[in-house]
Amino acid sequence: DVSEKYGTDALRMALLVGNTPGTDMNLSEEKINAYKKFANKLWNIARFVLQNTEDLGEVDLDGEEMKKVRGESEELKNLQENIAGITEDMENYRFYIASEKIYHYIWHEFADKIIEESKNKIEPDESAKRNQTGKKETQLVLFDILQNSLKVLHPFMPFITEEIWSKLPIKGKQLLLVENWPGSNS
Repeated sequence: DVSEKYGTDALRMALLVGNTPGTDMNLSEEKINAYKKFANKLWNIARFVLQNTEDLGEVDLDGEEMKKVRGESEELKNLQENIAGITEDMENYRFYIASEKIYHYIWHEFADKIIEESKNKIEPDESAKRNQTGKKETQLVLFDILQNSLKVLHPFMPFITEEIWSKLPIKGKQLLLVENWPGSNS
């Protein structure tokens, strides 16, 4: 019944976040509903990124252009640091911490800061027309953050992440379930 009302991914996140070993967990409909809202936020993030990166076409995640942006972007370096911490938490079975970290990164860092700051760089006004290079770099950063965020969030919210992943125009894309973990070769 709860999955029907709020979604299985929202229920999974509610069961993980704040579920510290050795303590009683407070699972309420309000908590599950909060993660339903997070799932909705993720859809809105993906829609914004896809609408504002349409002119990129199919993105080559291993291409020279993406490698250059990854080497220069502070946002992507920050993301990689966050992914390293989340990976360490997962390898040490601290799923409750890892799920909370990716939740906070996506909502507060990606949506609240990075996307809001990017709007001036990708809007088709006069300054953007003069600086198409800055626009394309911003588009690649947004796209890379989205695709890496989906990979990291996938163990916690597999249904919505796989659905969004299926809509990303990525060269040589597989199912998200079998994609490499960000920052690893396997």
